[in-house]
Amino acid sequence: MDGFVLRSSWSTRITAVAFISLTGAFGLNLAIGQFIPPLMGHFGWSLAATSGTVAASTLMWGLAQPVMGRLIDRSGPRAVMAVSAALMGLAYLLLATITEFWQFVLLFGVVVAIGFAGCSSMPASVLVTRWHVRRRPQALAISSMGINAGQLLLLPLAGVLISAFGWQAAFAILGCVMLAVVAPTIWFGARNSPGDIGLDAQEAPAPTPAAASLRHALADPQFWLIALSFAGCGYSLYMFTTHMPKLAVELGLGASAGGWLMALVAVCSAASMWATGQWAAKLWGKRRPLLVLHLVRIVGFLVLAFAGTGQFLLLAVVLFGLSSFPVIPLTTGLIADRFGGTAMGGILGSAWLIHQLFAALGVLIGGVLHDATGSYRTPFLSGAAVLLASTVLTWFIRERRAAALEPTLQPN
Repeated sequence: MDGFVLRSSWSTRITAVAFISLTGAFGLNLAIGQFIPPLMGHFGWSLAATSGTVAASTLMWGLAQPVMGRLIDRSGPRAVMAVSAALMGLAYLLLATITEFWQFVLLFGVVVAIGFAGCSSMPASVLVTRWHVRRRPQALAISSMGINAGQLLLLPLAGVLISAFGWQAAFAILGCVMLAVVAPTIWFGARNSPGDIGLDAQEAPAPTPAAASLRHALADPQFWLIALSFAGCGYSLYMFTTHMPKLAVELGLGASAGGWLMALVAVCSAASMWATGQWAAKLWGKRRPLLVLHLVRIVGFLVLAFAGTGQFLLLAVVLFGLSSFPVIPLTTGLIADRFGGTAMGGILGSAWLIHQLFAALGVLIGGVLHDATGSYRTPFLSGAAVLLASTVLTWFIRERRAAALEPTLQPN
């Protein structure tokens, strides 16, 4: 098999592996919103306590990102992703056995977060960017649709399992999915880079030193514009995914409604992801679609803040879905285009750390303000305000193209 055919075959395979990894990782991570009401009912925990644990998890995920990034730069994404997926699955199995609040904090707040850090967007993006240059935006968009698949498949499944068998069985079954399907797929299906299958240096450029690249990124004001713009995504994303299911219950839509509404988010996000990756990014680059997505999400949060019926909640869910997860591949692409795709672990991990610091803040503020006011209006208005700041920051980003930064590779 010649080098072009071999590379094309493996590039497609790697994109599929990243898709499956994101399906499992985000499916399990975002499913926690389905578990909060039954856990509160079973143990008598407060919303502030449970949402605080989710906030701690998002913070731990963020703190683990730079560490995982450096591990990936040194040893490659394959082992890090496979072990992390297995760790996440094991933690979910153990969550089925909890009897005390500290166990929930340890397993979801720490162990799940560390596992998620090692098999979610950052490592999957690094894996994909190592294999794709010319078609990087399309490959990142396609693999990132695994996020939508996780929402579409595992979030409704979690709701159905909780309703039919209880939260313990739901935790256990979701953990088995990660252990039996996702982790083996990563280990047996992926390779760290084209060099692992014998492609020469002209087809796979040697990576630049990760430490030097990270220092260069941290000294570049454009990195901070991109990362702080991305922070608004984290604040609003996790406020929505954690608290929207409870808002649905408060509006009288039932305990399983949150899962089906998150599935609708997945459908809308997949359509938007495809449009931005296959069309908008080609025509307009990445910055302008990001501006549009931020503005649409602001409108969605304003609708959420004043939603008094299921119909308004449905409209807000659609707007959020269209503007939510496509932000991730566009932002990843901006970073890869500016700093190169071969030494991204530490750089992208630092951007995700900032994202997750704000994500934790969004989850925590959502719970605290709801307990204080008895309503989600103030939390969701704060989300709209933070997104407005992200929009302003995005306006000042100066976009660069990958072709100017890396050697021309064979088409893939």
